[in-house]
Amino acid sequence: MFWGYSASVDFQNELDNWDNEEEAVNILILGAGDARHILETISKYYRHKRQVKINFYIAEVLMELIARQILLLLTAFEPSKMLGLKEKVHLWMEIYGNILVRPNTAKYISQKSQQLIQAVTDFDYLKYRLPMVCLDLFKYKERDLLEVVFKFWSQENHDYNVVQHWDSRLRKSLGVREENDTGVLPVRTKYLLI
Repeated sequence: MFWGYSASVDFQNELDNWDNEEEAVNILILGAGDARHILETISKYYRHKRQVKINFYIAEVLMELIARQILLLLTAFEPSKMLGLKEKVHLWMEIYGNILVRPNTAKYISQKSQQLIQAVTDFDYLKYRLPMVCLDLFKYKERDLLEVVFKFWSQENHDYNVVQHWDSRLRKSLGVREENDTGVLPVRTKYLLI
């Protein structure tokens, strides 16, 4: 599943009831699948009396999910001079929830993926382009995996046809019904795992 099962949470609400007066608070997000909690907390940050520095640590099973979260954050924090609010929302929602994207969105993903390749391989560029993202705790192997994901996304013309793949997967899962000797079609049960 590429999006989470719960509603977004403003972690600052939990911190308002917390008595500890630390300079920074570290929050670990396990398997959220997207950046909804981070964006919710950041967008409502100004509403709270006590404002502390919050560090988010993200742990995901798949490197593609971390790459997707970085792309979503990059899109959300794109300067308004570069991308208008309406266009930004349309792009963000399309990246968030669709496997088939418009050509305009595919071009945007390709361009941003090329920037993110440079950001993953050059930390000075990462601090310039996405100062809110820190990859210092990543191992070299994990950085290489991120780079592979971004390289795949940067290719505009993919040989992978998702519509054809989905159709063949459904046909294989549903199977072919065969008649038996009595002329009655037997009931064959197969389950479709998505």
